[in-house]
Amino acid sequence: MNQHPLNLTAADGHRITGTLFQPAAPVACLVISHGMAEHGNRYTALAQWLVAHDVAVISYHHRGHGPDCTDTDLGHYADRNGWAKVVSDLDQVVGHARDNFPELPLSLLGHSMGSFIAQSYAQQHGASIDALILSASNRLNRAELVPWRLLIGLIKRVRGQRHRSKLIAGLTFGKFNRMFRPNRTACDWLSRDEQQVDQYLADPICGFECSAGLWHDFLGGMLSINPKLWHKDLPIHLFSGSADPVGEMGKGIRQHFQTIREADIQKVTFRLFDGGRHEMLNELNAEDVWQHLMQCIPTVQPACAEPL
Repeated sequence: MNQHPLNLTAADGHRITGTLFQPAAPVACLVISHGMAEHGNRYTALAQWLVAHDVAVISYHHRGHGPDCTDTDLGHYADRNGWAKVVSDLDQVVGHARDNFPELPLSLLGHSMGSFIAQSYAQQHGASIDALILSASNRLNRAELVPWRLLIGLIKRVRGQRHRSKLIAGLTFGKFNRMFRPNRTACDWLSRDEQQVDQYLADPICGFECSAGLWHDFLGGMLSINPKLWHKDLPIHLFSGSADPVGEMGKGIRQHFQTIREADIQKVTFRLFDGGRHEMLNELNAEDVWQHLMQCIPTVQPACAEPL
């Protein structure tokens, strides 16, 4: 396996960093859009497993995330147009993948926050990818998102867009974890695999509080997503855990699946893993989930793929 650093430059000078994992004879390429308060390096074990199955993988770090992010910027997209910038960054990464693997099917995997960035990207650039895979996503409940964004907008105006609000943290990650009382840790909601939870807690660039500005951008981005505007022939695959509080314990993600189907998308699949929490890719049955993911990735026959 060849592993190469990813280093791209956005239009505003922001450095997009990550890793390209390349098998000798790839049959497909997967770009990974990670979740909030984590980073692309957490997907290394998955990427190595996929490489063993001849899938090239690019994992990268969103703005406000990753080992190259400064303490000042950690948890903050940008002072202006944050959502547009993270979607544009993803466009550059997908373009880089296309340049490196022009003959291969290209899939986009988005997890949690990254699933909404991926959906926004697919809405704008659906012809650029061959499959959209959504992990730990949820429905777009506008009746809740609009007032929630108004509250965060007020916090942003009063305390500043880089303010880290304990109220926001308590109403999001804190609320999710309270659903698993009595708690062993502050992140029990992520996975039943205690080793994975402990690794997350020990990681200095995981679990940080995000800025009011990021939350405001994020919710605005979510509100801009409309499956009716997606490419009808783009295959969509959703998977989640039945005990994922982000997906409303299966209820919200089921509704999102139904909404996408009703938008006349030609191919939509959904898999709900019983008992799984937020990070199905890091769950006790992770390899079963990886096998399912592999089935969602379109490939070419090995003889058709030229090693680069």
